[in-house]
Amino acid sequence: MGYKIRALDLSGFNDACQAFKQIGVTAAGSKIMSPKTKPLALKIKDMSPVAVNILKQEALARGAEVATSRNALIQKEGTIDAILLATEPVLKSLVSKIKMQPFGLKKLSAQLSDFIKNLESDKKILQARDARIDLGGRFLIMGILNVTPDSFFDGGKHFSREAAQRRAEEMIAQGADMIDVGGMSTRPGSDPVSLQEEISRTVPVIENIKRCCDVLVSVDTYRAQVASLALEAGADIINDISALTFDRQMAELVAQSGAGVVLMHIKGTPKDMQKNPVYGNVVEEVYDWLYAAVENAVNSGIHPSSVVIDPGIGFGKTVQHNLQLIKKLREFSTMGHPLLLGASRKSFIEKTLGLAAQERLEPSIAAALYGYLKGADIFRVHDVGPTRKALDMVKAIEEADGCTA
Repeated sequence: MGYKIRALDLSGFNDACQAFKQIGVTAAGSKIMSPKTKPLALKIKDMSPVAVNILKQEALARGAEVATSRNALIQKEGTIDAILLATEPVLKSLVSKIKMQPFGLKKLSAQLSDFIKNLESDKKILQARDARIDLGGRFLIMGILNVTPDSFFDGGKHFSREAAQRRAEEMIAQGADMIDVGGMSTRPGSDPVSLQEEISRTVPVIENIKRCCDVLVSVDTYRAQVASLALEAGADIINDISALTFDRQMAELVAQSGAGVVLMHIKGTPKDMQKNPVYGNVVEEVYDWLYAAVENAVNSGIHPSSVVIDPGIGFGKTVQHNLQLIKKLREFSTMGHPLLLGASRKSFIEKTLGLAAQERLEPSIAAALYGYLKGADIFRVHDVGPTRKALDMVKAIEEADGCTA
């Protein structure tokens, strides 16, 4: 008889660690070996051709590879993109080698070092005013509380303050870690309500929730004046669909208050965002946009630990754009900030499966589960109880037979 050969699914540290443990590898050896089972593919944009060629030579010398255009061999001017293929230990060796090289490779070395730190850290911190949450090994459920008459799924159900309070308490009892209070629908084609109307809908509800319940509260608004009064009422997080771009005073407010902030990608405005949205590469363009949004936030004085990123499912995207973004969430999770997924009951589910909003519970949970496996940390949902139960089960499966080293 021949040897028995089986391909192993070593998609995470625990999987690799357990496989090594089963054949008698020591804990110390497992810690060394585990990173070598997970190859990385890093796209690096806008390099000079000479820098790409140096990087390729150094990568090959260490058993790594650089994929790039054949023009890199003959192109003298302009920039070129490359994809670096390496395991984490090889990447560390390469970073050490190129840090003294010219042609922008020293800067690349520093950026790759920061990227490695993000990879190695299994902990993401969310700082929101007085709250400091360690997201290592856990997820957060953000319950949606629409205090509006016209939101696409539950508009009008929780419009009165009493109904809103009951709904908040119900979601907290079901396991919500935070409540997201919104006083203005941002569904496709919607018009903004007046400033005073948005304030009157949200601020009293936030006050009531904070008065009775020990839970984080976010306010879903892109207006600095609304956000300011919400913070005075006790809100901890600003959930800004425009990532601080619709109201230029928002960044300063967040920075001074120490609040957490969700930076969401949107193409256009709620009124026009679904009028033929076009991308060359939706994942890359949304990633680059969010990367710039994070830089703007940090440069405005907002602490990096206070920043959450959100690719903005349904906000200026076609069905295929939304599906691609969810499929590639892992790419966003490596940015080093908590990643929020808001896919609950949205219309891309209807256009994919032909289901009305009231029929989209199971597909919404499926999207959340897939997002969790792809690195999402926070789930903005209408159905708190079922989503938490499903995520708890997937988390238990993921952690089965894990080991430490």
